[in-house]
Amino acid sequence: MGSTSQKRGAPPRYDEAFKAGAVSMVTEQGRPSREVANELGICIDTLRNWLKAAGVQLGQTDRQNRDNRRLRELKAENRTLRKQLAHKDEVIDILKKSVGISSNP
Repeated sequence: MGSTSQKRGAPPRYDEAFKAGAVSMVTEQGRPSREVANELGICIDTLRNWLKAAGVQLGQTDRQNRDNRRLRELKAENRTLRKQLAHKDEVIDILKKSVGISSNP
């Protein structure tokens, strides 16, 4: 009568614009493929197939995205550290001047 497992229906069909958008999120926006697949509610293997069909090498793209993200993080950290260093240099100069002024008779 009733079985405990349900039959799977046909897999959903996605139009070309949806596929191109998903591929673009990985290649142009630099987002990880797993994150894109989760956000769009599709199987990671489906996204990998679309990337492969678009001529994208998934491992290389994810590695480039990771490297680019890390580079952006390091540049931001470098800017922050340069600002902190400049501030500390200003403080040191002020302290040197104040010590010089107070030590003169």
